[in-house]
Amino acid sequence: MINKDQVQNIRIKKLKVIFPLIALIIVSLIFFQSINIKSNTEDKNLNLILSEQSNDGVLKPSMIGETSSGQPFVLNALRASPLGPDLKDIELENVSITLGDEGVQTISVNSRNAKYFAKNNIAVFFDDIVSKTSDGYDFIAQVVNVNLETGFTFLDGPVQGRKGEIEFDAGNVEIHERGNKIFISSGVKLIIPSSFMKQISEE
Repeated sequence: MINKDQVQNIRIKKLKVIFPLIALIIVSLIFFQSINIKSNTEDKNLNLILSEQSNDGVLKPSMIGETSSGQPFVLNALRASPLGPDLKDIELENVSITLGDEGVQTISVNSRNAKYFAKNNIAVFFDDIVSKTSDGYDFIAQVVNVNLETGFTFLDGPVQGRKGEIEFDAGNVEIHERGNKIFISSGVKLIIPSSFMKQISEE
């Protein structure tokens, strides 16, 4: 006949086997999940530097990476908050991004709000947008889409722009090939000062 002490001893022996197995399964799941996150980040050449997340979001996050053409970029914000059912997308406040190499050609975009969509690797800027290129273009746009995979930047209008003394209005502006090609299109209006035209005629 089995007494209570024997039953208890049998239960203790079973628990000594079960608990280590459960711990091993949990550690394995955490390990494989961390590998999956790391590989997804490396595939996009994107290093997302964030402190521990809270309900209020993350303060002063930075995204550092490189496009497929080797164009480096740095994105900084005052605050970041996860979005969507999988919390992979990010909402950003007081955000700025700079693409390109200093001393060669850079494109910068600053806005009050932006969203980063992980699936397409695209940052969408809106609210009080100011954009500049290091070769002298200044833009004010309604929405700016920056593809962090290719570096392609699309400014959706109406867009107000300036380079030197020349001002223009347009429906949209496209920036290609590391900022070396800029296409201004859709209802373009140029404002050229008479002093500039006089200077050209004299030359």
